[in-house]
Amino acid sequence: MKRKVKAKIYLTILLILITICLAGCWDSLELNKRSIVSGLGWDLDPKTGEVTFTVQSIVPGGGQSSSNISGQQQGGSQTRSIQVDKDTGPGMYDAITRLTQHVSRFPFYPHTKVYIFGKEGAQYGIYQFFDVQARNPDSRPNALIVVSAEKKASDIMNIPDGLEKIQAFGMAAEINLSAQYSKYPAVTVFDFQKRIMSKTTAPIAPIVGIAKEIGSEGREIKKLRVAGTAVFKGDKMIGELNERESSGLLWAINKVKIGFITVPEADLEVVKAKSKIIPELQGDKIKITVEISEDSDLVLFKRRQDITVGVVRELEKDLEKEIKNQVMASVEKSFALDADIFGFGEAVHRKYKKEWKELQPKWDDIYPQIEVEVKVDAHLKKIGDIYKAL
Repeated sequence: MKRKVKAKIYLTILLILITICLAGCWDSLELNKRSIVSGLGWDLDPKTGEVTFTVQSIVPGGGQSSSNISGQQQGGSQTRSIQVDKDTGPGMYDAITRLTQHVSRFPFYPHTKVYIFGKEGAQYGIYQFFDVQARNPDSRPNALIVVSAEKKASDIMNIPDGLEKIQAFGMAAEINLSAQYSKYPAVTVFDFQKRIMSKTTAPIAPIVGIAKEIGSEGREIKKLRVAGTAVFKGDKMIGELNERESSGLLWAINKVKIGFITVPEADLEVVKAKSKIIPELQGDKIKITVEISEDSDLVLFKRRQDITVGVVRELEKDLEKEIKNQVMASVEKSFALDADIFGFGEAVHRKYKKEWKELQPKWDDIYPQIEVEVKVDAHLKKIGDIYKAL
């Protein structure tokens, strides 16, 4: 009996202690005392080695009427949506701590959408950023990595998006939409870190720049625009891909799902695509075959003639040729940069584990000599209700 009573007492005490621990918020910080960070910018001066850290924060209650991204109120009704603060120090962590001298709230990072690197800093090397980021428990592995087409990240962190009140959210949405329609890649922190940890695969990231347009009132308007793909060797940016080369990269690494593609006589909508990389050792040489299967729908036919079976097959051949040319354009650029952006080395490693021990140390010399063949199997699924010439 006594044992049962003691057991009940111990159980009651244990439950009380668990309840106290669960209800406790010993490390909490009130939201109204935090600065919700939407975007982070990182710049490095190659001459001095100094780091500039830029924080884009959401202004509480901002943007209730028409928003002003620049951080200055215009007129009586407009309110700010974001505030941009920056500071410079001899190292990244020093620059971060210097920010606390002129901001009123403790940074809160879990809502950060983009990490933006200035072009100069990216070319110099971004190891510092990833070292600090990896050690920070509040960092977001699914935030997007972005390289600024301008010299500094801070140059693009005040450019309004137009539709989104929070500029960094708009930038992230533009990058994701561009990737969805197979123009440029969307690369998360996790994706970038996987590539940078690889012995052979080169990291990549989208490039965002400033596009200038003339508005309805004849005034110049600045907008953000995804403008290329940055190619890294280790932590240093060594070159970039244009739109055509970026699309070819996405075809090869199985990142094309939907999109649009133009051939001489038609415009087509990609509705389904799949690709795989097949490595083959041929003596002391390596051959890579990229196999792509693709389904499209016809959205515009430029010739005034009936669409027959023969015409459909002709369009399919043109489509296969165009996809192949895009992939080969990206392959040739990667050979020129000596950067394995496709993960060919990882594919060889998976298939030829024993041989890889000898191949991996020489991969930089081997890579530009690889033979690459692209095989495309394209199918035109729908031509619409019109098949007779108008």
